[in-house]
Amino acid sequence: MNFNYLNDQFITLDGVTESTMMGTSCLRYRDEFVAMYFEKEESLIVKLDSGRVTQLTNDGLANEFNFTRKRFKEWALIPLEHQGEYLAYVEEAIEFARSKKSTS
Repeated sequence: MNFNYLNDQFITLDGVTESTMMGTSCLRYRDEFVAMYFEKEESLIVKLDSGRVTQLTNDGLANEFNFTRKRFKEWALIPLEHQGEYLAYVEEAIEFARSKKSTS
């Protein structure tokens, strides 16, 4: 998986920037974390509504992110086996970040 490919697809959108988190490249929307590739788990991390994360984990499409032994209820780990859907998950994460920014 090449995160640069995902980055290139979204970096031109208004408000989307490249940044780093935990020493890894990530995408942000107006400073809000959106997505990054987590090599240790060979998974894409996306920030989504907690209900959506629960749905994805219950459906077996994602895993919870609890790398620090703390569950991040809005972070979903999308395994490499679902990389064909990574673009859609990043789009969804950007929309989630937009919705949060429009209500604040």
